[in-house]
Amino acid sequence: MLDRSVIRDLERQVDAPHVYVRPADLAAYAYDSWGASGERHLPDAVVFPGSTEEAAGVVEVCAFHEVALIPRGAGTGYAAGAAPMRGGVVVSLARMNRILGIEPDASRIHAEAGVITHAIHERAAKAGLYYPPDPGSSSTCTIGGNVACNAAGPHTMRYGVTADYVAGVTAVLADGSIVRLGEGGDGSLGDLLALITGSEGTLGVITEVLLRLIAAPPARATLAATFSGMEPAATAVAGIAGAGIVPAAIEFLDAGALDAVRRAGGGTLAADGAALVIVELEGAPDDVDTGAGRVRDAATRAGATTVEIAADAAAAQRLWAARKAVSAAVAKVMIGKVNEDVVVPRDRIAELVDFTGTLGERHQLPVVNFGHLGDGNLHATFLIDPRLPGERTRADAAAGDLFDMVLTMGGSLSGEHGVGQAKLPYVERQLGVGGVELMRRIKDAIDPRGVLNPGKKIPQASSAASNDAA
Repeated sequence: MLDRSVIRDLERQVDAPHVYVRPADLAAYAYDSWGASGERHLPDAVVFPGSTEEAAGVVEVCAFHEVALIPRGAGTGYAAGAAPMRGGVVVSLARMNRILGIEPDASRIHAEAGVITHAIHERAAKAGLYYPPDPGSSSTCTIGGNVACNAAGPHTMRYGVTADYVAGVTAVLADGSIVRLGEGGDGSLGDLLALITGSEGTLGVITEVLLRLIAAPPARATLAATFSGMEPAATAVAGIAGAGIVPAAIEFLDAGALDAVRRAGGGTLAADGAALVIVELEGAPDDVDTGAGRVRDAATRAGATTVEIAADAAAAQRLWAARKAVSAAVAKVMIGKVNEDVVVPRDRIAELVDFTGTLGERHQLPVVNFGHLGDGNLHATFLIDPRLPGERTRADAAAGDLFDMVLTMGGSLSGEHGVGQAKLPYVERQLGVGGVELMRRIKDAIDPRGVLNPGKKIPQASSAASNDAA
């Protein structure tokens, strides 16, 4: 529990109504989507700054009192990155939700960190521009959280991830100082921009972002192909790549994901298939038409049972709505889930999907898979009922086995969700002792008191290692 003097200092920064301390008010901030299936860690306070200057004041108070500070966007993360695992002060950017301006001639948009990502898409589209990063939770997640976790999404294969569009950020460092990095900021601090992007709140509190936009594609085509399993689906993807086609997106849903969407009201989507692949092409009209024909041929040669080209934008939107509905649909099948995002070489993703079935049997849990075939990003979801003793424990064990296999395949622990707290035990295996030690040195240099999001992303040195170092 925080001393009353700390609360008073926080209230001086943002006014009393924007500081929550009652347990009933704190409960919603005791977890993010990772903890939605059971685990809760109540913060000592939640603070809602309304400007960068107010956020800086809050950080300065926490630094002075040496109180842990946890930045939070919309809480949609699946790695406990915004969960107050050790109490402390949650700093919600929800009030900082303004788009500050758009520069069509410069192809840039300036927004506060609490802006919902979909609002960025809409504002860019009104100006005839395009912001490609499109996380599955874009209707609820915030742009600041996207930058903090370097979010990706379906369009990663062609366009890249959030970091590829970050032109600048305004951030509050651990001592409460404000820095502006990248375009429009201090050029001498430019190299810090790459560190802040993807730092998951461990190096600074992102309060504003400046994003690059691109020209909206003049034409778009969306195709859906149904397959009897993941092997022919993966073969189709290889065929598409072999034909020299670089789609804007290649998404897939396995049999479990398709069943969840149907049961949640998704109609007869791929009714006779065990895998659905959605391919989106963008570019000049002639190139899109030619590419659509090549994609259809590749899918047919791989054994697709059906191949459908969306007749119009409305039909394409329905297909994408089904894909984006998977996560919510799964929640209607089972009340809890452990959702992991991992990356493997894309020629091994069918093998990994098959392995998740083995994990489901081993740990006695239903498994649903979907994700981005284009860049080998798999969202493996273990379904649980958190009211039943042991189910969450079994799901966490299944996730651990999944991480072991992914690293054995030469993959990565995360493609877009981040490390947070959930994946800490596996970071050293992926990066090595030297890589983790470098991360610790950077953290210690920028946040020497360890105030910012402690216990996230960067594994702590073991007591034995600390004694050896001493």
